[in-house]
Amino acid sequence: MKLRHPHLILVLAMAVLPARAGELGLLYTKQYGKAQTVASAGKYDAVDTATVGIRGSWSVVDLKVAELSFSGTYQPKAEQDFNFNGAKLGKYGVGYAALGAQVDWKLLLNLNVGVEMRRETLSWDLGAMGGKADTTQTRPWVRAGIGFSIPLPVVSPFIRLEVAAPLSKEDRTSSPDSLRKALAPQSQVGLYAGIRF
Repeated sequence: MKLRHPHLILVLAMAVLPARAGELGLLYTKQYGKAQTVASAGKYDAVDTATVGIRGSWSVVDLKVAELSFSGTYQPKAEQDFNFNGAKLGKYGVGYAALGAQVDWKLLLNLNVGVEMRRETLSWDLGAMGGKADTTQTRPWVRAGIGFSIPLPVVSPFIRLEVAAPLSKEDRTSSPDSLRKALAPQSQVGLYAGIRF
């Protein structure tokens, strides 16, 4: 069964979680792909995309200096030029929804470490000649961040710089489906800002 709107599941999950302390913010990310060479055909350039998404988290254990939370992230599709042997073929797009867990250490600087399971949608549009196609893959990612917050009585604004990487990747390029997966992001850098409540 193919989920047409995985972000709706994420929104519903956020709505039914108990009202507890947590955070809500916007996440600007830059994702970096990896170039792929297909034997006897040529080279597909790496595709790097950038976009703004949303993340929320709910605290399950709060020890004041450390906190364990469940998180949900939605990143809409971002597209970039898709090149083969230096010539533009069309557009390649990446979007994802993720559920995970994170630990925050709230000292002078806030440190964050998290793991999440991402359901990525990988697509390309090759125009009238090649058509459109998409592939979904689910894989674990790990992320770490450093930032700071301003402790105020009701809400605390925060900002955090994050890096993330997948724990698995596709290396085969034997079919269009496996090629779309091989071109998927291999790393991510982001700036996350929002409020803690």
